[in-house]
Amino acid sequence: MKKLLLSLLAAIGVLVVAGWTLVSTMKVDRPPAPPAGSPITYPWGSMHLDEDQDEPFSQLEQSIVASIRSEPRGLFDPDKDEFSEYAILALSGGGAAGAFGAGLLSGWTQAGTRPDFKVVTGISTGSLQATFAFLGPEYDDELTEVFTLYGTDEIYTKRSHLVGLLGESAWDTEPLKKLIDRYITDDVLAAVAAKHATGHRLFLGTSNMDTGEFTIWDMGEIASSQQADKLTHYRNVMLASSAIPVLFPPVYFNVEIDGEDYYEMHVDGGVKAQLFLRGFMLDFEDTLEEIEVEDQVEATLYVIRNGKANEEITREIVSGSSLSIASATINSVFSLSTDSSLFRGYVLARRNKIDYNLAAIPDDTFPQLDPLVFDLATMRQVYDYAFEQARNGYKWAKAPPGLDPDERFDIRERADGPSVAK
Repeated sequence: MKKLLLSLLAAIGVLVVAGWTLVSTMKVDRPPAPPAGSPITYPWGSMHLDEDQDEPFSQLEQSIVASIRSEPRGLFDPDKDEFSEYAILALSGGGAAGAFGAGLLSGWTQAGTRPDFKVVTGISTGSLQATFAFLGPEYDDELTEVFTLYGTDEIYTKRSHLVGLLGESAWDTEPLKKLIDRYITDDVLAAVAAKHATGHRLFLGTSNMDTGEFTIWDMGEIASSQQADKLTHYRNVMLASSAIPVLFPPVYFNVEIDGEDYYEMHVDGGVKAQLFLRGFMLDFEDTLEEIEVEDQVEATLYVIRNGKANEEITREIVSGSSLSIASATINSVFSLSTDSSLFRGYVLARRNKIDYNLAAIPDDTFPQLDPLVFDLATMRQVYDYAFEQARNGYKWAKAPPGLDPDERFDIRERADGPSVAK
């Protein structure tokens, strides 16, 4: 994380050194942007969330409702007790620390307890894991390869300071694009579409820099479409979700406004949230009631944080220089974003009587791990650690770290089922 912050600051510093006059006269070419103040539209495959609930059903709600209606009878009821068992998986960002999530998922398979996930969400490095996690254990080999065989040079290359100054990013992610292209094939797309048709859902997140919105993409809907460019589009969403702003180039998506074509700028979803859920993904009881289905649901949320747990407060020396103070400030902002994302998922789960489970890298392990340095030896160590932990029965945390007692919820049993109480 420190190197990420320093790299961001260095890129900004280059602009400062070059002089504000030069910066103000520079113009980086980009595809035609939607005019300022123009109507808000959404690229195909992304969703209008209607967060103010002005509409009866947002596109996200429609997708969840359709997923329940399309389930084969008994698919999510393995013990035939007339309760559907929905497992939801949220995968966070974390760069090279994604080796943790890859190892945990693969070890979970070996333990024989890994569920068939009803919903999978992913951001940044989590978006690179999400397709394989969604498709299931038969794709563990691909998941393992992506996070143990490819070093920094297969993810990005650094541009010169001058090119970084005059261009749209400090680094070039053409290697990452080629890696995504290698693993996301027509066959993989067909497998995603097939699973989507049986009531499973896969969502990735990006940040729309032109509107400031967090954007959710229905990847199963993209894979199932008749669009000729659906494979390229699917890959581009993955690339956009991983595009760290300033360091990685943004990805542009076409929208049509008043009959004219424009292109929105999208970057890493972690700008808005380090992992994501939305209430309707979890409120299955109301969903079933809304569509007049009498089945009952038991749901479990699994959150894999591809990074350190940050359970303990540590002291680090911050010098009196403005650069060190700025670095410490940005670090605090990133930490706040992660903490708020974890807490939001925790509260949503508890509100909806859903079992919450969190996995993260212990603070006292892998001091050499750097999210932006894809060191194969370190990644293999992280992967093997997570694999063994999961194979032997991972001990999931039941709440995010750092909560005081008044912020925690407990599940209490009562005659008519579990209730949520503080």
